[in-house]
Amino acid sequence: MTKSKKGFNTGLYGIIAGVLVAAILVGMTVFAFTTRYNAFSPEKVAQSYADTIVQTGDGYNALKVSLVSKNQKFGNFVINAYMAPYINDNSGKKKGEKKIEQNKEIGTGSKKEAKLLDTVYNTMYDYYDELIKTVGLQNYDEFYSLYFAKLKEVRVAVLQDDYMDTDFMFSVFESNVQTYANKLTGTKKVLAADKKTVIQKASTGAYQELYGKKYKLTTTVTDTKELSADEVEAYVKGYKNRVVPIIQKSETVADTLDDKKSEAMKSAFENLNVADSIEAVDECTVEVTNQNGDVVANTKVYVVRIGNSWYVDNSNTDTAPLYITII
Repeated sequence: MTKSKKGFNTGLYGIIAGVLVAAILVGMTVFAFTTRYNAFSPEKVAQSYADTIVQTGDGYNALKVSLVSKNQKFGNFVINAYMAPYINDNSGKKKGEKKIEQNKEIGTGSKKEAKLLDTVYNTMYDYYDELIKTVGLQNYDEFYSLYFAKLKEVRVAVLQDDYMDTDFMFSVFESNVQTYANKLTGTKKVLAADKKTVIQKASTGAYQELYGKKYKLTTTVTDTKELSADEVEAYVKGYKNRVVPIIQKSETVADTLDDKKSEAMKSAFENLNVADSIEAVDECTVEVTNQNGDVVANTKVYVVRIGNSWYVDNSNTDTAPLYITII
């Protein structure tokens, strides 16, 4: 795979912030509309989930159409379930209480700040890449537990402070997600408004090396099997067996937190147990082909219906084959 810069260039932040915000807002709007539209079709939900991973290796956003997101916004789930133990900012501080100080370079826009943060982002990208290969984001509980524990460790080692907030955690994590995507797809050279400052360098991605510069990957649901009533009943029991241990484990961690964080964490995990609401289950066979029609990956995606909407059961879907470059 072609090497590219792993970090986030903090020195360019002021220039690209507006571009990033606009792109994110457009992306969120399109994703939200598409998700609502697809939710009524098991095949479209399965295809959307798989294709998000195939095109950019983004198992993070793929989970937004899964059962994890049934009863809560996915970002809130990540905050309450996995970031909470490491949040150490000044929210909730009473007047007169000593504030938690960040490294004095943070917020200065200095070259030293950029170097420090690049070290954090780069170190965490290497760890993110390792977790993608060894754990996988479908195993979100293990993935996030390990990732944010490591981020706390890296911040202390590099910035030498005890501060941690959700903005910082999301910034590092989402940068890692985007860097992973760029390494798959390659990037085009992008200039700032001054037509001189390079916001993004051109690079060749792993997909281009595998399938050619004009590669095209197409994700298709080739078969759908509707489970019988008896099979659905057995499936529901299996889902409970998969999710209840995760909920029980979280209670031990939650009990070590303050009351507010503890309550939020327990609620976040309890929201995962939607077993009694599952009314139907479909097994969708997903196939990925390249521009020549060659099959390069396939897997089975299990989708469940609750009310009128379908969700991917990520706890029972093997996404490893969809990370094509690490098979």
